[in-house]
Amino acid sequence: MGRTKIVSLSLVILLCFLPLLACSPQEDLSAEKDENIELEFWTINLKKNFGDYIQGIVDDYEKENPNVKIKWVDVPGADASKKFITALQSKEVPDVVNLASMDISLIKSYGVLNPINSLVDEKELDPYIDGLIEGLTFNNELLGIPWYHGGPAVGMLNTEVYEQAGLDPDNPPQTWKEILENGKKIHEKLPKVYGSNDLPTMEVLVGQGLPILNDEGSEAVFNSKEHVEFVEMFVEGYKNGAVASGAVSEDDRQLQQTFENGQQAHVGQKLASTLVGIEKNAPSVLPKLKVFKPVTGSEGKVALAGIQTFVVPKKSEHPEEAAKFALYVTNAKNQLEFTKLVAIFPSTEETLEDSFFTDFEVKNIHDEARKIMVEISPNLTINSLGIEKEQELKDFYLEQIRAALLGEKTAKEALDTAVEHWNQELSK
Repeated sequence: MGRTKIVSLSLVILLCFLPLLACSPQEDLSAEKDENIELEFWTINLKKNFGDYIQGIVDDYEKENPNVKIKWVDVPGADASKKFITALQSKEVPDVVNLASMDISLIKSYGVLNPINSLVDEKELDPYIDGLIEGLTFNNELLGIPWYHGGPAVGMLNTEVYEQAGLDPDNPPQTWKEILENGKKIHEKLPKVYGSNDLPTMEVLVGQGLPILNDEGSEAVFNSKEHVEFVEMFVEGYKNGAVASGAVSEDDRQLQQTFENGQQAHVGQKLASTLVGIEKNAPSVLPKLKVFKPVTGSEGKVALAGIQTFVVPKKSEHPEEAAKFALYVTNAKNQLEFTKLVAIFPSTEETLEDSFFTDFEVKNIHDEARKIMVEISPNLTINSLGIEKEQELKDFYLEQIRAALLGEKTAKEALDTAVEHWNQELSK
């Protein structure tokens, strides 16, 4: 996954004006049924390839709701956040806006988003995967409706390496302790082969059930005894070869030990799209690989790094109708049609229960990975913290983890340093 996100200076400047917007008076909270209204609806980079699909949803909604007119605006991805923040300072505020979950974190503290759970009946949120709703809820306020994502990670192992090391490839590791123990055995048996490039990222901590922030979201708490002991397993793994020596690279596209060069035995969590690159760059390796359920904590939770959402600005003139339309765009039927057009995963459980996801023929490892992804999707959550400098702070955390792996700090020192830095930033 990408480990760095740079926020432009212009975006930072625009953010400075957002506190003023939170104080702006809100227009009518709901529209009379016989009132003709217009909703401005924003998506990100969809018009070129999925214009007919989105326009079809708009047309159907307008037929079912003749008093509503939808003005669809498709925004370039690189400009989405900046354009939205600029719009909030004007009188032309969009009503339904597609934002990545990380962008919600960026603007959450300015109080410019309507809590969705104040606009819709709680039962209307039942179709969505519980963990995705929870991951977008901060202080009991649901700030976004989950839409689509790239799918959960899966585990992978090299069956040939496992057999050479005396391990059973049909009995893959289920916990991080097991994957690190297997990695140690493999490196001892095959010194040129390492375990994996897995690190105790924030996604891993969340999936493990280890909290990142306190219940109020005001302080970092990931330096407890449990956190330290968990990170220490990876530190020890780095020493004994269970974690590859090149895993500390800041760019995971430049990893030294990989499946392609035969120096990586397994991985606990990796996007299935990785298989496409392996098939292209090392086709002889692909037949040796096996996919399995991602390594998780006892609850089986798998944390996504991010997800696409819909938000409703507080300055929307028709917030309840906007939320109603967002629910329509993301309902099970419409998400199913979208997943048939592009390799994405939905946020509704009913969509996952359709034969499109359950009855397909498993012909290759890509299909096997898809089957696993469908099976574990109901257990998804989001590594979304709702803090302004979220990516910057996560990057700082990983810097400290690398320092611990390299022996520059103990696991406790690394986590204490990260927590202190986080809390300094959170208190500003």
